[in-house]
Amino acid sequence: MEELFPGLFHHRLPSGLQLLVEPMPGMRSVALGIWVRAGSRDDPPGKGGLAHLLEHMTFKGTGRRSALEIAQAIDSLGGNLNGSTGKETTFYYTTVLGEGLPTALEVLGEMLTQPRLSPQDLERERAVVREEIRGAEDDPQDLVLRLLFGRLWGEGHPLGRPILGSEEEVATLRAEDLERFFQEQYRPARLILAAAGQVSPQRLADQAAALWPAGRDGGSPHRYPPSPGRGLVVGERDLQQVHLALGFPTVPAGAEERYGLEILSTLLGGGVSSRLFQRVREERGLVYTVFSSTAYYTDAGALLVYAATEERRLPEVLALVWEELEALTRNPPSREEVARASQRLRGSFLLGLEDPAGRMFRLGTNAALGRPILPVVEVERRLQAVTPDQVRQLAARFLSPERAVTAVVGAKAERLRRLVRSHVEVA
Repeated sequence: MEELFPGLFHHRLPSGLQLLVEPMPGMRSVALGIWVRAGSRDDPPGKGGLAHLLEHMTFKGTGRRSALEIAQAIDSLGGNLNGSTGKETTFYYTTVLGEGLPTALEVLGEMLTQPRLSPQDLERERAVVREEIRGAEDDPQDLVLRLLFGRLWGEGHPLGRPILGSEEEVATLRAEDLERFFQEQYRPARLILAAAGQVSPQRLADQAAALWPAGRDGGSPHRYPPSPGRGLVVGERDLQQVHLALGFPTVPAGAEERYGLEILSTLLGGGVSSRLFQRVREERGLVYTVFSSTAYYTDAGALLVYAATEERRLPEVLALVWEELEALTRNPPSREEVARASQRLRGSFLLGLEDPAGRMFRLGTNAALGRPILPVVEVERRLQAVTPDQVRQLAARFLSPERAVTAVVGAKAERLRRLVRSHVEVA
């Protein structure tokens, strides 16, 4: 058992499973998460939604427990159990009292080593996922971001796929597809087990070694980086508002520029004191929602801007957004503005570490993205070291019109194209 820095322990089991443990003295609960290094970008061609459907199916029973018995085992501990599928990982997590950790890990271990994957359960769960897809199709913010990512990562790249897949693709998935994907992707060497709270690192390692004994190896999935696209993509829906998203490719998760990009995104549109919120909403009253955010993957990253407004106001909103983007490329923000953004990020980061779930999520997410887990004080130092000129340089490097993808969803596609044409670099 290696101590990466005081209070954080790391161990790799003979099976290849990676273990990260952060005991939190005084806590009565423990948060436990398992990351599988496989997500929607690893779905085979023509089988979109497979990783997500498999996540659903792992809750439907194991070789030892039915779906009801899985639920009862965690409920009896006063805990919760859930899962989530992303672009590059599938994440299973639970929070229980420390005394319930052996049972919780046993349940998770069974789910991720011996899921039942029966054809009967598949038909029922396929219907559940179909409703989830329909719900996403009815959400205009979800839709505009899916259109954005589909273009941003280049035509046909796996990162641009919808995590849920399409109804047509999900309808074709069979139990054999699930079993094949499970055997290929859920190997111990592709798993990360993270825990924080009332936990003994050695006892957790011993139990995990019994659940995942030495076996097949399994390196990282075979992936290729995207070749970013640009230009305009429009979706037509019967909506009262227009939903707008801009996207700019940036850097992968492990890049040092990430700290500066977080400051840039925060002062641009990361809160109620941000430039976009103050200019577009507070001063002009053009929107209810406007924000910027970042996304990172192992080999790609993006900065995003989102707003929703009346159709007639779309050109004005887009013009104001570009004014703020261009201003950041020309002139460094003030030291006070950078300091406020840094403090906002620092506060959010530290508040997220107040409970075991936040610490567990930090450990597993960093490990899954392949970036080092730094001491808290080092993360604070790197945020506070970002300078105004670094922010300007990053804006000039990444936020140019020729690098942008613009996605718009509204009632009339052709009318939207005319409204935004003067602000879009057409690919």
